Amino acid sequence: MPAGFLSLLGIAFLVAVMAASYAHSGVMVTLEVNGQVWRSTTHQRTVGAYLREVGLNLQPGDVVLPSLDASLEEQQTIIVQKALPVLIEADGQIIEHYTHSRRVGDVLREVGLNPKDYDRLMLDGVLVSLDASLPHYQWTPNRWPLVRGWLHGLGGAPTPLWTRIKLQRAIALSIQDGAVQTVIHTVARTVGEALLNEGIALYLGDRVQPLLGTLLTAGMHIHIYRAKPVMIQVDGRTIQTRTQARSVAELLHETGVELLGKDYTIPQLDAEITADMTVRVVRVVEDWIEETVSIPFETVWRPDNTLELDQQRVDQQGKAGVRKRRIRIVYEDGQEKERITTDEWVERPPTTRIVSYGTKIVVRELETPDGVIRYWRKVRMLATSYNAPTAGKDPDHPTYGITRLGWRARKGIVAVDPRVISLRTQVYVPGYGFATAADTGSKILGRRIDLCYDDDNLVLWYKWVDVYLLEPVPPAEKINWILPSYPSERR
Repeated sequence: MPAGFLSLLGIAFLVAVMAASYAHSGVMVTLEVNGQVWRSTTHQRTVGAYLREVGLNLQPGDVVLPSLDASLEEQQTIIVQKALPVLIEADGQIIEHYTHSRRVGDVLREVGLNPKDYDRLMLDGVLVSLDASLPHYQWTPNRWPLVRGWLHGLGGAPTPLWTRIKLQRAIALSIQDGAVQTVIHTVARTVGEALLNEGIALYLGDRVQPLLGTLLTAGMHIHIYRAKPVMIQVDGRTIQTRTQARSVAELLHETGVELLGKDYTIPQLDAEITADMTVRVVRVVEDWIEETVSIPFETVWRPDNTLELDQQRVDQQGKAGVRKRRIRIVYEDGQEKERITTDEWVERPPTTRIVSYGTKIVVRELETPDGVIRYWRKVRMLATSYNAPTAGKDPDHPTYGITRLGWRARKGIVAVDPRVISLRTQVYVPGYGFATAADTGSKILGRRIDLCYDDDNLVLWYKWVDVYLLEPVPPAEKINWILPSYPSERR
């Protein structure tokens, strides 16, 4: 082993022995700093020298017992109450302060700032209240007093860490929200930020004075003009919006809804806007059409004594006329609302049909199985048959089996329409024989004849036959000169 290394090792051992001897030759001291306790040996003679030896730098406001110039004694206890170093940023200035207070509010009051509950406080960057606790002063003594003292002599003593408190003053604002007025205190910078912090919601169409980006000043008055929620029904859709408009007309202008022609609104344009109002825009469209209507022609019947009875001659053909009219149709939202005829005229009048009918009566003879008959008219008729039991009346009815003329129902009586064959007229029906028109029936209309039988000899009929009206010829005023074409037709 080299001789130099052995010499160095010996010196180090000697120093260690000397240091140990030195350490054991001092006095034992107890140090209590803000409630924390340490024990060490020192060769210093005064309290102040000992505190410098262990690296405890004193600041304004620190409390030391006993005093710094007091002499050290064996088993001595030194009590130090360190003040917490605080940097306070408030009202545009930075204040260095040392305090023994334990709460943020107390420290601020110590320096005369007098904070309010609604002011904003930040403790080391964290939002806190006035009652928030300050951190404890943390300090650990130097285990190597000699080295610590050497560093202190070189200017290497540690700098205390500052606790930072930031105070933002809240300013008072007046907020008029519709009919509600409130006063708030805020640390916000702008109007919009203040409303957001207060949880005041703004909606589309709401108006704020001053504008949201305006910087706040103490005592500022903020007005919120609330937009009213409304619905507009137009063109098959519903628009939901909010508006500051005062009337329906302003609302439509604001939303770009135009009225065209005769369009109208419900309620009217000058109606005042109210919250949750529904405005309906009715689209009005007019259309014009031209209709053509047929005008039926009339038929004029003229007697002609040169024509035989039941013969007719058309002297002039009838022709329908043409009537035209102009119609205005009003549609509201696609539905027809009104139809008005504005003009009407006859474009072509109808042509009257003129028919001559025969009034010349010719008596003729006809050979029949029942002998020769003389008749003055032959009518084609639908023949049916009946008797008393099939006439539709109960046997106990007082008019059971009694005809229209009051006769007993029997063979030789027929039911007719008196407008075709007058009652009491004598007729001849081939296959039935001679009969008298003495009855009527609710279903015996027009060219229809119902043949009566006795109760025990009913023969069922349903066929067309020629019915002969026998002499004598009735007076002209009792003759129906124009007979209906069908059994059910009435004239």
